[in-house]
Amino acid sequence: MRPKFRAWDKARNEMNYKVMVGNCDTDDENWTCPIIWIEEKKDWLHFDDYDSIMQSTGLKDKNGKEIFEGDILGTKDGLLNGVIEYRSDLGMWTNSLIRYNNFERLCNVATSREIIGNIYENPELLEDKQ
Repeated sequence: MRPKFRAWDKARNEMNYKVMVGNCDTDDENWTCPIIWIEEKKDWLHFDDYDSIMQSTGLKDKNGKEIFEGDILGTKDGLLNGVIEYRSDLGMWTNSLIRYNNFERLCNVATSREIIGNIYENPELLEDKQ
């Protein structure tokens, strides 16, 4: 699987898909990511203009939509909403609803839930329902 990315443009409040990450500084020994290619803009742009780069998990929700880091999986009533994140301490993708997740369980959660938004465009979905 080739990694896929998207990036949140904080200045324009929009999500950009078809994103490539790159490095314009060949002297950078850490290979940080100072630039990203935004296909919609047909240009390399500096990472400072973007709040976050999110990678695809390679999984799809129950409707067949690709799940990215930062997506909110759940139900429209908000009772089972959880954010997809990569936990480097566990070495895996997790859902914030499931503590000490394993990949098989995340696959089951992903295929039984739908993407109802993401943390940038729909932060209200994560608010506690009173």
